[in-house]
Amino acid sequence: MATIKLVAGYATIGQGAGPMIVTEKAGLFAKHGLEVETRLMGGATGVVRGLISGEILFGNLAAPALLKAVLTQSADLVFLTGGINQQFLAARPGIRDRKELDGARIGLVGDPGLNDVLVHFVMEQLEKEGVSGLRLAPIPSGGREGMALLLQGQCDALVMTPPEAIEARRQGCSFLVDFAEFGLNYALGGIATRQRTVEREPDVTKRFVRAYVEGMHRYRTDRDFTIQVQQEYSGIADRSIAEETYDLTQPGMPKVPYPVPEALAKALKVMSRDLRPAATADPRRFVDDRLIRELEQEGFIASLYAV
Repeated sequence: MATIKLVAGYATIGQGAGPMIVTEKAGLFAKHGLEVETRLMGGATGVVRGLISGEILFGNLAAPALLKAVLTQSADLVFLTGGINQQFLAARPGIRDRKELDGARIGLVGDPGLNDVLVHFVMEQLEKEGVSGLRLAPIPSGGREGMALLLQGQCDALVMTPPEAIEARRQGCSFLVDFAEFGLNYALGGIATRQRTVEREPDVTKRFVRAYVEGMHRYRTDRDFTIQVQQEYSGIADRSIAEETYDLTQPGMPKVPYPVPEALAKALKVMSRDLRPAATADPRRFVDDRLIRELEQEGFIASLYAV
């Protein structure tokens, strides 16, 4: 089997890129005949640009940037797999219950990416629960910078993801919402490519997806290796933070990482506030799960867990 060279991109150094980097570091791309250079693309919009331009062949990213590119640029982008995107609404120290959020300021990055979609989504949910007077508080960025603003009281709550969410909790913040409540964890991101890549390079695409699925298995089942990789690529100095990130995110990871159209439908509903075509878009338009389905039906995924 001839080795094929390609470039794959990822949006940020957070937990979402974990399975791809584990796949690389474990030598699983090489096992399936691929020489893959993984490249940090500077956010989900960078991944989209890279896919459209051909700089990268596959990309790991959260859903909103891809949905917007398809709807506004007619980009032929699709999710081949699901991924990791565990998110929480974290409140500043002193707030420990959702009912205390009356009149609260919710941090909004304004990129518009996954943060913004989840902020508007959770505000709607909280208002249904009787929380009133919620306000948006524009912040320049999320991650550790956003965490610092939350701790300084420049906003009262912020959508966060591990490991920063864990760091914030250690400094007195509370998790008021786990987006798993709404079916939005492990459902709003994953591996994407152009539809033309699926059609013109089916062998390469299948090799990549097969390797990635095996990498997700390695991620789920090899705690020490995954924690080591997480520390290395994301620069987490405190191993206990990497350990807690793993222990928090691993249990809910699906064995078969299908894209989730139902979750994309929820994202599209929120995005329709500012993007009219999102209101009538079919969420199945944004996924191509044929390869995951094939790997499941042929017993490949079950064989990984049978060892």
